[in-house]
Amino acid sequence: MTATERSPSLFVRPLGAVENNPTALKLILGGKLRELRVSAGLDPADVDARLGFSRSKTSRLELGRHGCKPADAEALLRLYGVEDEELVAEFQRLVAQSRRPDWWRSFSDVLSDFFTPLVALEGAAAIIRTYEPFYVPGLLQTPDYARAVIESGPARLLPHDVRRRVELRQERQRQLDLPGAPRLWAVLDESVLMRTVGGPRVMRAQLEHLAGMAERSHVTVQVAQLDITASVGVGTGVTYLRFALGDLKDAVYIEHLTDSTFSQKPQTVEQYRDMLDRLGACALTPKESLALLEERLRRL
Repeated sequence: MTATERSPSLFVRPLGAVENNPTALKLILGGKLRELRVSAGLDPADVDARLGFSRSKTSRLELGRHGCKPADAEALLRLYGVEDEELVAEFQRLVAQSRRPDWWRSFSDVLSDFFTPLVALEGAAAIIRTYEPFYVPGLLQTPDYARAVIESGPARLLPHDVRRRVELRQERQRQLDLPGAPRLWAVLDESVLMRTVGGPRVMRAQLEHLAGMAERSHVTVQVAQLDITASVGVGTGVTYLRFALGDLKDAVYIEHLTDSTFSQKPQTVEQYRDMLDRLGACALTPKESLALLEERLRRL
């Protein structure tokens, strides 16, 4: 790339709310560095050798696994022929943004390795689609309901750990109140409404909160009746993250009994996206779902 050519669109296109997400920025910047390297006709080992990097450092930067230091960014851009001062300044500004601490790191004491990618990236998504077969989705839970769910889990937790997990869930929910917040589309199994978690008082407050959230313009709540979930073949909780920027690959988070899987493999993501499409098409409409919620509330 010569000094007169323009850099990839990242340098001129506004990233919006994504700029507030250091993890997402690391992935975007890494992807752009990879594009620039390929355009320059270099492989990662060449770059490591020319710049005196440790083995595989270039690959780690491109995968977003490590933050890029300003000095490394300067050396890489120079090697790749990016000399325009404005473009270099924009890249360095984003590098600085990406090096800020993520909010969720203060919860590292209760964040599992398999859950971290979802928590780290969901705030950068344009759309969050989720299906839950057993409980109200975490992003829509009240503190008391969340506490009851956490305490009913297989692990015996100390009160401090329970409280911390509830606080983490609340902090995740606050992202839905920020400017440019993701649109949330949640599908619940009908059995979720029948399961009185935490007792009638807690469940009533939870359903009232769920009904209130369903009234928000950027939140969609649907209920999938029991015969529907059986025919679609959904057996586990799934969360799909749709990103508005092509620089970030869509992702899917799949829950298992004792752990979860976070994947950005196109084939896996497409498989679960199609499943959510079929489930949403067969579930009750948002209006019908709200009516069912209100009926369940009357019976509590």
